[in-house]
Amino acid sequence: MGVGNVIAMPLAMAIGRRPIFLMSILIMVVGGIWCAFSKSLDMHIAGRNIMSLAAGQSEALAPLIVQEIHFLHERGRKLAWFIFIQNVANCVFFITSTYMTSAWGWRWWYGFFTIFSGAILAFSYVFVSETEFDRPTDASTGQVHLDFNDKGELEDGGNVHKLVQVTTRHGTVLEPERYGARTWKRDLRLINIKPRWHLVLPHYKHIAQGLCIPTIFWLLIVNGAWLGLYVFTAGTFATVLVPPPYSFAFNSLGYVQAGQIVCFMIFLPLAGYGSDWVIKRLSMRNDGVFKPEYRLIGLALPMIVGVVSAVIYGQAAQQPAEWHWSAIVVCYNAVNFAFNCVNLVGITYAVESFPQRAASLLVVICAGRGIISFGLSYSTLPAIKAIGYDGALNIQAGISGALTAMAIGVWFVGPRIRAMAAKWFNMEESD
Repeated sequence: MGVGNVIAMPLAMAIGRRPIFLMSILIMVVGGIWCAFSKSLDMHIAGRNIMSLAAGQSEALAPLIVQEIHFLHERGRKLAWFIFIQNVANCVFFITSTYMTSAWGWRWWYGFFTIFSGAILAFSYVFVSETEFDRPTDASTGQVHLDFNDKGELEDGGNVHKLVQVTTRHGTVLEPERYGARTWKRDLRLINIKPRWHLVLPHYKHIAQGLCIPTIFWLLIVNGAWLGLYVFTAGTFATVLVPPPYSFAFNSLGYVQAGQIVCFMIFLPLAGYGSDWVIKRLSMRNDGVFKPEYRLIGLALPMIVGVVSAVIYGQAAQQPAEWHWSAIVVCYNAVNFAFNCVNLVGITYAVESFPQRAASLLVVICAGRGIISFGLSYSTLPAIKAIGYDGALNIQAGISGALTAMAIGVWFVGPRIRAMAAKWFNMEESD
């Protein structure tokens, strides 16, 4: 999935978001057919890897689209809705998968998934429009302050300007003036912008520069640590629940995921709407000036919930006879809740700190954390064998909590780092 982001996001800069979004779903369809008809484990794994290349767009490209079509004060809750829908759908599919596999076999699991992906492809072709437009830098950061008279015209220093000048004076022309009236015929084109292949190589340069920004690198390792913690629990809960003393039936494992629906019913209002409410209140107290660091407040609750849940999970997995099965189920879902809260804060803080480099910074976080979490999860079995579930999760929980607590320092040094990065790397320059 990380490799998929590294390949696809520069192309999204060059030819637009819509064609890459549609292409990723098409690859999912092809990968599903590949897996359904695979004749060996090697071919099966190859098909899964092809599907993962496409699935990576849900981590970087889709949040970029959400960020581009919503205002600053809406992004927290809109991204929360995106994560909510994504995870609830995943939970429902996980629950039904156990029954589908038992009744129809694993090949038809891929068959249903491929049919579903094909329907999504048709739906997306009609309704997913291009979101790549040239935008003023100050508009992207929410720093444009406009005053209108009773005629709906813009007033500036006693002079009255037409609304069109809100954008044209910043070097951006309103879309109807530049492209003509919007039509269905235009929206249904595969590519709606003139290809800009010269942006591909600079995009990789911007990714490298993002790794050199301390706050972005911190977001990367924090996200990687929490994703690794979640992957650890996701990869072991079945191993713990199926044997005695819990003795869960195979078909019952799907209901373990149902707890995530409850978690995300809490996550949506708390992390989404709550985050936007907090930043609006803090911005009002700061004379209407927004600071991306306001988003970091949202890390406090997931840090506490995630660390405590991981420690309890490790104790219950190591000594199942002394713990109720709910210690595994509840804590597994709570760790997932914590990871998604950290993910939401990381994405919003990154794109609001450097909005003109949102695409490349999303690749840094989403692709990089996949590499980190892979390294952590790849060591799961050796770690369990060497120091047990409790030892392994105590270490991972400690690392995740300590990294997240560094947000206190970022709160104070973040503005200075942004200013330095803007000077060093010309961060006002768009992708």
